Amino acid sequence: QHYLILNNLSCSYHTGYVMERVKNMTKKLMEQGKEANERITSLEQAMEDMKLKLEEEQNEKERLVQLCDEKDQELEAVTEENEAERKLINILEIEIENNIRVIDSNKNELHNLEQEKKHKEQKHAELQKKLDVFIQECMEMSEAC
Repeated sequence: QHYLILNNLSCSYHTGYVMERVKNMTKKLMEQGKEANERITSLEQAMEDMKLKLEEEQNEKERLVQLCDEKDQELEAVTEENEAERKLINILEIEIENNIRVIDSNKNELHNLEQEKKHKEQKHAELQKKLDVFIQECMEMSEAC
């Protein structure tokens, strides 16, 4: 009977010890579970923050792509305008070259006309002298008559 009592006491002590260990382990597991839940919550919040940042960056990327498209259109319009102006400049350069040729031709013609005028003036002066001599001779002949 003492043996049973001792056995019961031993079992009670052992059961109390086991219960205390279970209680401590349960407490420890609860704390670890709480820490794990806090880490999960923190990671979920970090994921949400990253999702928001990714969405902001995606929006910024789309804005920049749209801005690039607009700039490409502006560049294309300016390029077309420059091409049209370049063609006009080429036409004007050809017209200027033609006008320079006409001016050079007119200068040559003017020089020729001046030479011809000088020649005619010299011839006119010679004829005028001859006419004066002829008139003088006629007057002398008419006086002699």
